[in-house]
Amino acid sequence: MQNIKRFINKSFKMFCFGFIPLMLLAGTSKENFDTPRLDNGTCSFKVDGELSFNLNGAATFENKTEVDRLGYKTNKLLLHFTSCNDKEMQILEIMIASDKVDKLDVQIGKHKIKDLNHLINNFNGVYGFADLGSVSELPFFIDSGDITITEIFSNNVDGKLEVKLVNAEGVFLKIKGSFNADIKA
Repeated sequence: MQNIKRFINKSFKMFCFGFIPLMLLAGTSKENFDTPRLDNGTCSFKVDGELSFNLNGAATFENKTEVDRLGYKTNKLLLHFTSCNDKEMQILEIMIASDKVDKLDVQIGKHKIKDLNHLINNFNGVYGFADLGSVSELPFFIDSGDITITEIFSNNVDGKLEVKLVNAEGVFLKIKGSFNADIKA
């Protein structure tokens, strides 16, 4: 009888101090609540710099493989974002290029911005520019940051970005936000 009471007591303690906390921890969400799920084909970016504003609009993508004249293959994901502002069109384009021939497409994960100190042929990395006429007549080019692809399908690409852009006059902008791009028609 004494052994049964000890067994029940130990089992109860194991359940209370072991199993219940494990269930509580396993049930917590790992979702990032500050970036809500966007509708298909849209983007939402916060732009900070000389002017601060939101860039909300349409998001499309193209996924293609290019072969240069020497036969080298490059997988390219071209992301195209345009504002829904009727006054002035604002454009942000980003290209993620990968020369990994064993992979079919650009992969899920974080893609760091690389310095572009040569022509774009055989470029492996992330390159981008923005035409934001409301800020400057000069185009902006991506200087640093990263783009994270969270999901990629044949007709949809989800992700987020945090990049710093600069123009020829040295004006800096920081863009941060998320996108849910549809395939370009």
